[in-house]
Amino acid sequence: MKNPTIQILKKAIEARLNWGAAEGWSNYDFEKLSDEILEVTEVSLSVSTLKRFFGKVKYQNKPSFTTLNTLAAFVGYEDWRSFETEAASENSEEIIPSLKEEKPVEKRAFELKPYLYSSLVLLLVAALFLYLKSKPKYNLEDFQFSSKTMLSKGLPNSVVFDYDATAANENDTVFISQNWDVRRKFAVDRNKRHHSSIYYYPGYYRAKLMAGDYILKEHDIQIITDGWLGVLANTTNDMPLYFSKEEVYEKDAVVASKELLEKYDIGLTPDLPLIWFSNQKDLEGFKTDNFEFEIEVKSSFSEGKAACQNMQIMLQAKDDILIIPLAQPACVGNMYLAAYGFGTDSKSADLSGFGADLHEWTKIKVVCIDREVQFFVNGNLAYKATTQNPVNEIVGVHARFEGPGSIRNTVLRSGGMEVVFD
Repeated sequence: MKNPTIQILKKAIEARLNWGAAEGWSNYDFEKLSDEILEVTEVSLSVSTLKRFFGKVKYQNKPSFTTLNTLAAFVGYEDWRSFETEAASENSEEIIPSLKEEKPVEKRAFELKPYLYSSLVLLLVAALFLYLKSKPKYNLEDFQFSSKTMLSKGLPNSVVFDYDATAANENDTVFISQNWDVRRKFAVDRNKRHHSSIYYYPGYYRAKLMAGDYILKEHDIQIITDGWLGVLANTTNDMPLYFSKEEVYEKDAVVASKELLEKYDIGLTPDLPLIWFSNQKDLEGFKTDNFEFEIEVKSSFSEGKAACQNMQIMLQAKDDILIIPLAQPACVGNMYLAAYGFGTDSKSADLSGFGADLHEWTKIKVVCIDREVQFFVNGNLAYKATTQNPVNEIVGVHARFEGPGSIRNTVLRSGGMEVVFD
């Protein structure tokens, strides 16, 4: 039998988000929920954990207390126990025997069912929680926050933050967050003025000065590459392995070959190395509502766990992303496509057009006219979508491979302008 209190918690989360019933949520929605939970609670719950909790993935075990505590905190409670107590307070003779004696309930001609009453209580508490969070806690003019990068381009790159947070309450810890990721969140002395951090990956970031979980100031930082940067991504700590231009630049392509990986004793079995190519630069006039983008890619390794040859091409905008998935035709059943606020996966959409023989050069073309996006793979229309987020500026291209990979002929066009990523 389903735990009724857990069901109430699900409904409270749905009400807080106002996205409709969780049964209709996409993979993108669960990714967004994971980010919002992290922002509110500073605890990261994975997409798979959230899908299990909401029943999108079959799972027999009960949610862990860490999951329940985090989700209860997300809707405004101290922890799962306090939520459980509140939810059971009107129907709890077995759970809290003394409650009925202290607060007898008068019989009425019409009475809300206990679980409906509890749901209403939770919705009211959640609304109050959101209202209190929205009330200004600080005068933002009392704070200062700026930064400078040590290198104009290239990685790694140090950033020196200048800040004034002396007006923060003594009970609130002052933080500088390099972006949304708590691994980039550092406690700083409210009475000091400078803090330095290192960025190991290129991209467009939104740094924040915070007091507790309250954002005081924020600004954007772009970490620019010198042409194409090839890295072996490190999933266990910050520092990746950077490949030199001489190692990856060939006559007409950028290549991370099997031989290059062997040079660094990087094995391809049993687990695949993650190879990322990035080209981040200052661009002007390229917007997410009207553009044309082309790139050719190839994966030269398909042994062992690389049988699917999964890869992703990303066209990054300021605080936004377009993601193009690619794989062997047999593996199109596990893909995610995104286009500046639009998102879908192969569980709910036909993404079979993104399957191709990736041992050969595969041409990707994206055409966006007045927010209407068309994705082409080797000249064939693979999918259509409409962007959802506010129009933004495009700032970079990324290609991610599981194992060796190659890219070439990367071009972005808009309104008669053209930029070649070389």
